[in-house]
Amino acid sequence: MVITQYLAPVAEPVSLNDLKLHLRIDPDALDEDEYLEGLEITARKQAEDYMGRTIMTTTFDYFLSGWPRSNFIKLPYGNLVSVTSVAWKDQDGVSDTLTVTTDYLVETNGEGIGKIVLPYSVTWPSGTLYPSNPISIRYICGWASADLVPAGIKSAIKLLVAKLYESRGEDVIGPGLSINEDQTAQRLLYSYRLRDEFI
Repeated sequence: MVITQYLAPVAEPVSLNDLKLHLRIDPDALDEDEYLEGLEITARKQAEDYMGRTIMTTTFDYFLSGWPRSNFIKLPYGNLVSVTSVAWKDQDGVSDTLTVTTDYLVETNGEGIGKIVLPYSVTWPSGTLYPSNPISIRYICGWASADLVPAGIKSAIKLLVAKLYESRGEDVIGPGLSINEDQTAQRLLYSYRLRDEFI
């Protein structure tokens, strides 16, 4: 199993102005905008790794070495929007593409793990597969806009950005430390974790 990102998100869950408000930075000050945007990408990825889900709409390629024994294939990262294609190569490297509704169905399952499911009486293709990543599934998952992202996830990202912004180096534990933002962020993200084998 190999997963690669085909198209990255085009937007982040927290606006630059909201980040500045959280950090008590003058919204008209532009000198750190690029730095803050980089910190948010880092914080979002950290939150995604912890939750086992993608936040904003992202396109992935999922490669399998063989067809499953079950009648479904789970797709990592939750919030499945759509499946673009399910393709496979035979032992000679000849490609073929399955047809939605005829060869497979798509279960988006809300914010949970999406699936590709065989229709009744349909089986996966037979025959010897290509030896390297013969099955490829391209799919899109994540919330379509920042407005749809739960407030708890946004708050966790703000906390993580604040920690990165204020530390700018190794964590220092001392008398002035009153809260560990990582633990607070984890508590905020905990209920959004995908509890599945992909975690």
